[in-house]
Amino acid sequence: MRGNKLLILLAGLVLVLACVPTVATPIPTLDPGAVHTYIAQTAKAALTKTAAALPSSTPTATFAPTRTTASPSSSPTVTFIFILPGATSSLSAPTLAGIVSGTSNSDYGCKLFSTEPADGTIFAPRTDFVAKWGVKNIGKKDWFRATMDYAYVSGDKLHKVASYDIPKGAESGKNVFLTVEMAAFKNGGTYTTKWALVENNKYFCPLTLTIVVK
Repeated sequence: MRGNKLLILLAGLVLVLACVPTVATPIPTLDPGAVHTYIAQTAKAALTKTAAALPSSTPTATFAPTRTTASPSSSPTVTFIFILPGATSSLSAPTLAGIVSGTSNSDYGCKLFSTEPADGTIFAPRTDFVAKWGVKNIGKKDWFRATMDYAYVSGDKLHKVASYDIPKGAESGKNVFLTVEMAAFKNGGTYTTKWALVENNKYFCPLTLTIVVK
C-alpha cells in the first residue's frame, strides 16, 4: 500500500511540472560598432584625465652667453744696450776747438811733433793707409793705457776703429806714436778727420789729418 502511494505522488508531481510553462531569457545581441564606440570613448576619457593630471609646462628661459672681447695689451719694447770695453763714445766728445794741448804746468799736456802722412797727401779712392801722430807727454801725470785712450772726435770718418788704447811707455816727458788704420773714401775730394786723447771723458791734445782723394 505504501509503495503505491509514493508512485501516485511522483506521477502527480510530474504532471504538475509538465503543465508549468517554460520561460527562456533571451541573450542580447551586441552591435560590433557599439563595442568600438565604447572603446574609443573610454580611451578619450583616459587621455582627458591624464592631461588634466599633468602639470602645466613652464617655458625655460635660455640665456645667451655674453662674450667679452679682451683688449690686446701693448707689447713691451725691449731695448738692448751694448757696452764695449775700452771704447770711448764720440757722442759726448766736445768739438775740437774746445780741446787744448795743455802745458808743462798742467796735469795732462802734450806736444805734437809729427804727422804722417803729411796734410794734403793724395790717395786713390779706397786706398788703405795708416795715420800716425808723434806726441810727447809734457804734463805732470803719466799716461796709462788702462785709463787713457785716443779716439775719434769729429770730422770725416776715415778710420776703421774709432778708439785705441795709448801705447806703453807714455810716462811724463816721453814720446809716443799714436797710429790709426784708415781708408780713403771712394769719391774724390778733401777730407779731414779729428782725434784727441781722452781720460775719464776729459779730452785734450787735439790731433788732425787732412787727405785728398783723386
